Amino acid sequence: MATSRINGPPPSADRPTGRMGHHQPPQRACLMAVIATTVTGVFVLVAIIVGVVATMLPHNSVPTPDVLCATVVLRTAEPDATALTRPACAPPRSTGTGHGATALAAAARWLGTPYSWGGGGLDGPSRGIDQGANTVGFDCPALTRHPWHQAGVALPRTAAEQWHALRHIGPGYQAPGDLVFFQGSGGGPNHPGHVGLVLDTNRMIEAPRTGLRVRISRYTVRQDIIGYARPGS
Repeated sequence: MATSRINGPPPSADRPTGRMGHHQPPQRACLMAVIATTVTGVFVLVAIIVGVVATMLPHNSVPTPDVLCATVVLRTAEPDATALTRPACAPPRSTGTGHGATALAAAARWLGTPYSWGGGGLDGPSRGIDQGANTVGFDCPALTRHPWHQAGVALPRTAAEQWHALRHIGPGYQAPGDLVFFQGSGGGPNHPGHVGLVLDTNRMIEAPRTGLRVRISRYTVRQDIIGYARPGS
């Protein structure tokens, strides 16, 4: 005897079958949304960082990166010159004339060279006189004279002679390769006793004094600046 199905609902499309009819739990959907948002945020953050770094990269910098890349740290106890590094692959963000760039490259070659009173000539470091007689190196005007000689511009021997021979530049107009003059020890308002080579708006390359070495230091922290001058102009 045939029996008819009278109990239970008949098969129909209303009953979910297989994966197509399966709905994700709310918790899982929320988790996936959070993950997607987080990943997107990471990519956006990376893009922002890359953009910021790109704007900080130097363009037409002086000196060129190959001059100041593989470098050492020069320590100093000077209160007016914080211990600085020769900037490893991070040249200053400023531009200078072709002669100024050449002079800076020539000066950067001698970073770490001893200061020698009366030392330094057109061809490079040499023995000095008096307290510098036993030291091969540069004094301050020799370190500006030698690099500019390499750039094809002749400078006088002493800081005072350089100051009086060159065209002066107003504060804020100094460019890489210009000279910055200080009253220094034994100098006066119009008779500088020290000179350095401008690297950027804050730093210079200088031969400081006996017992120290050619270094990069901040000239803007000094209170005895007399002024600036531009060789070859």
